[in-house]
Amino acid sequence: MKKSNLTSNDIAKYLGVSQSMVSRAFNPKASISDSKRAYILDGAAKLGYKPNALARSLISNRSGLIAIALDSSANPMYDLQARILASEIQAKGGHAILCPISNGDLDSAIQRAFEYQVDGVIIATSRLTSNVINQCEQYGVCLSFINRYIDGFKANCIGLDNNYAGIQAADYFFKHGCSSWAFIGSEAGSMTCEERWKSFSHRALELGIEAPIRLSASFDLESGMLAARQLIDSGNQVDAIFCANDIIGIGVLEVLKQHKVTGIRIIGVDDIPMGAWPSYQLSTIKPPTDLICQAAVEDLFDRIRGNDEHTGQYILYKGTVVERAS
Repeated sequence: MKKSNLTSNDIAKYLGVSQSMVSRAFNPKASISDSKRAYILDGAAKLGYKPNALARSLISNRSGLIAIALDSSANPMYDLQARILASEIQAKGGHAILCPISNGDLDSAIQRAFEYQVDGVIIATSRLTSNVINQCEQYGVCLSFINRYIDGFKANCIGLDNNYAGIQAADYFFKHGCSSWAFIGSEAGSMTCEERWKSFSHRALELGIEAPIRLSASFDLESGMLAARQLIDSGNQVDAIFCANDIIGIGVLEVLKQHKVTGIRIIGVDDIPMGAWPSYQLSTIKPPTDLICQAAVEDLFDRIRGNDEHTGQYILYKGTVVERAS
């Protein structure tokens, strides 16, 4: 018998076990003893058997495919999220499909995902349109959001507590004696940015600090550099800058170094590896990215299994301040 023609029934007969036990052995989440799983996997490997995911999807009416839709911008945070999400999806027996969002076109990214008959989509972007929601409802595709809340929709959002992050940044500056603050970050439609700004500026007033200056910047390096140049050209004397994310903060640091500007404290959000480089040493608010991604995947698989009792929730995780030289 050719190896390519082997079925789970053939393996079961050869090993003297039931076909259902063979199936469970190849399902990481199925209930089966470690010794029995090892026995079946070892026997199947010797015969050259590999489970047929396509055939399994036809029987179960589930593909096991999960799309990850996230921005394709040069922000290392998205790469980190994608790796963790893919690992968590595989640990639950699923398969991840990466759908990068080019030029802000989330609709096209989601449509490509639908072509693969995905069971669910994790949306990790600040961009979202009503068309995406309608498409997912039409095709019966389950959703889970990261750092984006949609009121009244059958999905949950898991993310960083952005309001608390704004408070953390303000308290950090106040503790270090800073008295003239700025905020950089104003990406259109970004809920995360707005929440961080509002809580930061509100906390400043509570602490008796004059209302912070706000400068616009998208979540990328070039925008951070441009905003820093605008701040320098404006003549505004600030001693603290809260950046909506780390990549903006790195752009700000680059420009301040170019202009030999010192005496300004800077803090970002995300704790990307680049921020810890000796040339930057960016202070930041570190989100529990592992926990956020794990919770998003668990939530989506619960929904796929039909457990949609709790929907429309915003499940928040608090970040921690990581103080470095900036």
